[in-house]
Amino acid sequence: MATQWWHDGLRVTGFQWLQDTNYSQIDHVLCSAFVEKWQEETSCFHLPFGEVTVTLDDVSCLLHLHNNCMILSDRSTTRAEAIEMMIEHLGADPRDTLKEVTDKKGGHARFSYLRIIFKERLLEQLQAYNEYDMVFMRQLQEQALRIYFLYLLRITLFTSKSVHYVDVSYLKYFRDLELAAGYAWGAAALSHLYMELSDASHYNTNHLSGYLFLL
Repeated sequence: MATQWWHDGLRVTGFQWLQDTNYSQIDHVLCSAFVEKWQEETSCFHLPFGEVTVTLDDVSCLLHLHNNCMILSDRSTTRAEAIEMMIEHLGADPRDTLKEVTDKKGGHARFSYLRIIFKERLLEQLQAYNEYDMVFMRQLQEQALRIYFLYLLRITLFTSKSVHYVDVSYLKYFRDLELAAGYAWGAAALSHLYMELSDASHYNTNHLSGYLFLL
């Protein structure tokens, strides 16, 4: 089956459920109401009937992600590291990658840029299939999957008000796609949610717009 490799990639990383977890419409009034009730000191919503929070068990039940696994590192990625990872794991052109990282002033890449590479990889893997170059085809398929995972993580687990680019440091967790499921994505998502809620309660409600599916 032509698309079986895509489904296998989602399954082996444990993200097959995550791609269906989102809302096309956000109730900003509801988000604002939750933000007003968030207490950073206790990491809870103070509601009329008591305190309520989002737990690791909620994350596990709603997103079907593991928690008792390897912890993700929060170390930032340098510009040089970002360029190296994009070339090695996405097959990106060195000159284009340098310009992209320089324009974004750090280890980030725009979705518009990644979309171009993604389309190229899909076409190239199909050509490799027609030419019976199975090794090269598999390499291209993995590169396409990594790009998709960057996008998927950014719009679900690690979303914020800046949704036009992604931190390419997440690529280090997808060097070997079969090992990606061994990380505690659920715990990382919950930690990120708490931080964004705290920021939103201090500043504005835009940070919260992507997290309604957890509430």
